[in-house]
This record gives sequence, structure tokens and C-alpha cells, in this order.
Amino acid sequence: MSWISTLTPLHWALFSLIPIGIILLYFLKLRREPVEVPSTFLWKKTIEDLHVNSLLQRLRRSILLFLQLLIITLAALAMLRPGVRGETSSRGRLVFLIDTSASMQTTDVDDDANRFERAKRLVSERIEAMSDSETAMLVSFSDRAEVLQSFTSDRNRLRDALSRAEVTNRPTDVLGALKAADGLANPRRTSEAGDVNDVQVADALPADLLLYSDGGFQTVTEFDLGNLAPTYIPIGSAEVTNLAITAFSAERNVEKPEQVQIFATVINLGTRPAAATATLTLDDELLDASSVDLPVGEQAGLSFSIESEEAISLKLALDIKDDLAIDNVAYAALTPMRNVSVLVVTPGNSPLEIALSTSKAGKICQSEFVPPEYMSTESYQQRAESGNDDLIIYDRCSPETMPRTNTFFIGALPSNKVSNTDGTTTEAWKWNSEPSGVALIDMDRTHPLMRYLELFSLLIFQGRSVEGPAGSTELLGADIGPMLMIAPRDGYQDLVLGFELISTGADGATQTNTNWYAERSWPVFVLNVLRYLAGAAEVSGAPSYTPGDTVRLRVESAIRDVDVERLRDKAAKVPVGPSGVTEIVETDMPGNYRVKSGERIVDMFSINLFNRSESTVAAAESIELGYESVEGEVGGVEKRQEYWRWLLIGMLAILATEWWVFGRRVA
Repeated sequence: MSWISTLTPLHWALFSLIPIGIILLYFLKLRREPVEVPSTFLWKKTIEDLHVNSLLQRLRRSILLFLQLLIITLAALAMLRPGVRGETSSRGRLVFLIDTSASMQTTDVDDDANRFERAKRLVSERIEAMSDSETAMLVSFSDRAEVLQSFTSDRNRLRDALSRAEVTNRPTDVLGALKAADGLANPRRTSEAGDVNDVQVADALPADLLLYSDGGFQTVTEFDLGNLAPTYIPIGSAEVTNLAITAFSAERNVEKPEQVQIFATVINLGTRPAAATATLTLDDELLDASSVDLPVGEQAGLSFSIESEEAISLKLALDIKDDLAIDNVAYAALTPMRNVSVLVVTPGNSPLEIALSTSKAGKICQSEFVPPEYMSTESYQQRAESGNDDLIIYDRCSPETMPRTNTFFIGALPSNKVSNTDGTTTEAWKWNSEPSGVALIDMDRTHPLMRYLELFSLLIFQGRSVEGPAGSTELLGADIGPMLMIAPRDGYQDLVLGFELISTGADGATQTNTNWYAERSWPVFVLNVLRYLAGAAEVSGAPSYTPGDTVRLRVESAIRDVDVERLRDKAAKVPVGPSGVTEIVETDMPGNYRVKSGERIVDMFSINLFNRSESTVAAAESIELGYESVEGEVGGVEKRQEYWRWLLIGMLAILATEWWVFGRRVA
């Protein structure tokens, strides 16, 4: 039998005055006024009362007094909350691990809204059943662990911590939560065991590890439980119904960008056959629908085709009410073109001007042509230092100091230097041959800069092979050596072409050095440079991330901040770094997200669960923890049996009896 007081000492002191007051009242006697009546019988009754007509009297036995004292005694016992807790195997320290991953939103439990609410209720009952000698800590985990309350014997602290726990849309990783519990029960040593200098840094404190989960996580093998005694409390049923969308994407046709192909995968990850209709919508406007009817474990691929030239947000939904709703909806989007700023420093290059003014290049590029003398102005110094331009093209010229942005050198070399081991510096880029005729012999077709190019028919009259710094990549090879190379530089990239497009003859006249400008591959190559080196986004499917991921995007360098909004939610302002990179961390909710600068959409991305492990929601009967198989305990948490309600019922019964006795006596 244990007691839990619900009153403070001051309250108990005040409460103890009640029975004293009741007893004192029984010492009181009535003081009555003498009354003259004509009846001798009435005189007799008056004479009988005269001998008690004083303040106090001897305490007499009264059933009403005993009943009232008994009522107060029962009330006091009820407020002490007497109860009995059965035998447990507690080691005195408890570690509550509560699963908050997406699968805990499954609604296959009775009497609770979902699995997470049941887990909270079971943890709450175990907290209430704790003895005064027990302490406990509370850890929640999804793809990351959070210690909600460190070790304490204060039940109120544990209750408050439990009330702060919330279910998430994230996947499960139980290893972080196990490591948090591991710090208590398995203290580390200063060196390897067996070493003469090995010292135990703290005393081992065995603890009971109570894991409230559906077991929807991978087997944990690289973990030693040590002094932790695990108990797995499975939450949920082994018989469930769940259709899940595990993939959803949209891509434009390369040849016909206005055509959009949409693909999705639906899997039956429940334990019963299921059927549904998949509905495709664009900004809540119905586009198409398809039916799926799947046996257990089977999957179906869905494809749709629409036409759109704009940035779009798509949603695919299954009209089925199964046990897990979050994987019945998926999102996808097509990113818009990104407009990039390009500065061209050249004495004159009409093939380059034509390539940058084509209809496709004009949609994604704002170019400015300046002569080489511009590099000596303060305006250029400010632009080069600020990095506002997404790309600077140097045609037959080179700056004294490299700008803080990506560069493309045509017939010239970058001016940056590299440090040697002896403390000296040398040029990072070098010419590796004298000017001569060039015959191209090899190219890296896998690199994004060389896509869709056919260059072996080019005529190049004069060129020199290029030697780049460590980490350079050869993209185009010739008989005299590398002719096109790219290399990293302090977070930026430099691209160098070993021959000129337009040359100046000995007489100062302009002449062509190659027929590349007349080939179809020339504007394609310039588009590749704009898309890859300048950062212009291609009109393709927006990336999809898992809930809780940090999304890193590169936007235009001139933008200082962007507004990030999930459709129909309030936008949040996010700063942009000096190199145009922004990081978005508020990604817990699935949906289509738009990144805007003013009213213009600069990028898009989607958040989807797309996790087969989370969608496989049948509760596991056992789990593997640290080379040990832990069977689920289906008996539930042992609950404290309290008797205060019975005491209250008894008090009410005695109170009714007291009123009945009083009524008969008065009558």
C-alpha cells in the first residue's frame, strides 16, 4: 500500500481543524429563555432543560458525532490516494523511449486517436505507477532523438515533458535514442579495456529501457545494450490496410518542353487487398484519374501526360480511408526557368553575342557586353568583388584578380595562383604548347557541359593545349593536348577554352579562328554553359525531399532574401548567402513549396514521405536491438490500483445515513 498526498502541509493543518471543530460543537449546550406556560407538563420539560443551560457540558455518546467524524476520516484517506502497485522488475531507473515517426499516425487502435496517442497514454500510466524510489527520463525519437526530460523522480516534470511530445511526419531512426540512454547505463572508459591506465569514468547505473513503438525501423546491430534491460511495448495491430504512394515525379519532354510526363508508384503495404482511385490535380483542378486494385505486397505504376509551359504544382491523391493517411497523398512540381546575369568582357565577338541572344538563351540570361578596358574601372571592381554576376566570360583577356563568381575564359588563362610546398606560388593555369593547328580527338560526353554536342568536324586554325591546377577535369582533348578544361577555385569553377573564336590578324583585322560559330553545336554549348556554370535551372522536375530535411538551393546572386511558402500557408522570409545559396529548414509538412523573390517564382521543391519502411505499418511482434531479439510485451503497463473512489462512495453513504438518523431524531 502506498499513499500519494494531494494536499500541502498547510492544507492538512487546516483540514485537521474540521474534526476538532465538530467535537467542540458537541460540547456546546443550548441557552434557552424561561417561558411561562399554563401546563404543569410543560413546566416539567422546562425544568429538565435548566440544568444544561450553560456553555459546556460533558461529552455524551452520540451516533451523529461518530458518523461525522467517520466522514471526515474517509475524506482524509481519499485525499491521500491510497493504492497498491503489483510486483515489478524495475531497477529504480526508467528510460522511456516514445516513437514519434510518421507511422505512429496509424489509426488502427481502439479508444485512442492513433498509435502515438496510445503510446502517450501508456507512458502516462507508467509514470503514475512509479514508486517514490524510482526516477525516469523521457526521450522521443523519429529520424532524430530529443531528450524531453532528463532523470527525475518528479512526476509533474515527466507529465509536462510528455505533454510536449508530438507526432511528426519524419522517418524512424532509433539509434540516436538508444545512444541517449546508453550514456547512463554504460559509462565509458578512458582507454581500451585491459590497459593498465584504463579508468572507469563513472559508475554503471543499470536501467530499464521501455520502448513504445510499432517497431517500424531497421534492425539495430551496431549497438551494445550493456546494462540496459530492454522492454518492447508494441503499439498497433498486425492486421492493417494501407495503400501507399512511394514515388511521384514529373518531367518535361526534352524535344517538346510543353509536354509533361508524370509517373507514380502505388504499393499495397498492408495485410489486406485494397483498391482506390488515384486523382491527379493541378492547383486543385482535376486533370486525370486512374484506378488501382492491388493484392497484398503488389505495386502498380501510373503514368499521366499533360501539356504546360509554366511552372506547375501537382498533387496525386488516393481516395481510400486506410489506416495511414499521410502516404495517400504525394506532391510534385516543375521548376521555372532561372534568369541569370552574365557579364561578357570582350573586344568584340559576334558569334558569342548571337549565341547569347537566341530565344532559349534570352529566356534564362541577361547579358552585358563590355570592352577589356572596363576591368580597370571601379564599377568592375565592385561587381567582381560582390559576386552579383552569376558568370563572367573573358574573351581573349584576363583580370588581374579573379572575381568571386564562376568564369569562362576563351583563348586566355585565369590569373589565379597556387601555393607550393616551399612557400612560393606559381600560376594555376598554363599553356602547354605553342599555337598550332588543332584536331579534336576525344570529349567527355557524360559531363553536363558537353551534352548534345558533336564537335569532331570542327575546323580550328590556331590553338594551344591547356594545363590546369590540381583537380582539373579535361572535357575536350586534341592531338596537342587538352583543349577544354574545368577546375574548382575557392568554391567557384573556372572553364578554359584553348582556342579563340575570333582572332586579330597581323594587320589588326578581325578574322575567324574556327567554324564552330556556324555549327549547330555552338548555341547548344552556350546553353549548357548558362545552365551548368551560370546556374540557370533547366525546366525539369523539382526535387523531392523527406520531411525534416534541410533544403539547400542556389538562386540568383543578386537576391538578398526569398519568401518560402507551402501552398496556402503563410510565407516565411529566408536570407540568401553571398554565393546565392539559401538553406530552408522548415520542411516538416508534406506539400509543394515555392521559393519567391517578390512575386516571381525562382525555385520550387516538394516534401513527400516516400518511405516504404514507414508505410509498412503492421506492428512488429519483436525487434532486434544490439544483437538481441526483444519480444513485444502485449500485457500492457502495470497500473496502480487506487481506492480513493471507494472511500468517497463510502463517505457519501455515511453522509446519507447521518442525515437519515438526524431526520428520525428530529421527528
